[in-house]
Amino acid sequence: MPISEEERRDILEAVKKDEYVLKSASAELRGDRAFMLEAVKQKGYSLFYASDELKGDREIVLEAVKQNGLALKYASAEFQGDREVVLEAVKQGGRALEYTSAKLQGDREIVLEAVKQNSDALIYASAELKGDREIVLEAVKQDGWYVLKYASAKFKGDREIVLHAVQQNGWALQYASAELKRDREIVLEAVKQNGNALVYASAKLKGDRGIVLEAVKQNGNALVYASAKLKGDRGI
Repeated sequence: MPISEEERRDILEAVKKDEYVLKSASAELRGDRAFMLEAVKQKGYSLFYASDELKGDREIVLEAVKQNGLALKYASAEFQGDREVVLEAVKQGGRALEYTSAKLQGDREIVLEAVKQNSDALIYASAELKGDREIVLEAVKQDGWYVLKYASAKFKGDREIVLHAVQQNGWALQYASAELKRDREIVLEAVKQNGNALVYASAKLKGDRGIVLEAVKQNGNALVYASAKLKGDRGI
């Protein structure tokens, strides 16, 4: 028996809360273009429940990824190589880069948009773009610790990149080059963000009163990483 308009409206209303309701929807409904177009506008993951034919419908896929970039995973393979669709997907959620064709994982504009949204999208970028300074710089602004951990050695010693990394997450100091662990400004920024980052500072800077003072202001427990002399400083 054909589904009534009232039932369609009720299901679409339910989709707003959880697209999982479509799992029990009829094949007829999941193959209904107008209905699924509205469903993916509510929840992009509704694309998972669409008929194979509609997973190959460009307008539906485009609307799905605009709502949730990761919906790209459920689109027909052709759209994972469709530049416009992929660009919309990564603008909404950078991790969509995982479901993108190898060619587009090497597209600089797309990768740059992806890491602006999610730093871990860098995992899925081409080898060439993982070595692109501007892209890495954007990524560390999102997650300094994670990106610097996996960055190439040249970026661990890049002062601007490391500075942004520790400002975002003080723990990123762990992966800075030995030279930058001796850089007072970088260590200072790191301990301001996370006092315990003092553990990764050079021995000399662990004895720098100004740095240790900033570290313990942020986290009193950081004093354990200070030099022996400063541990006994009553002013700290």
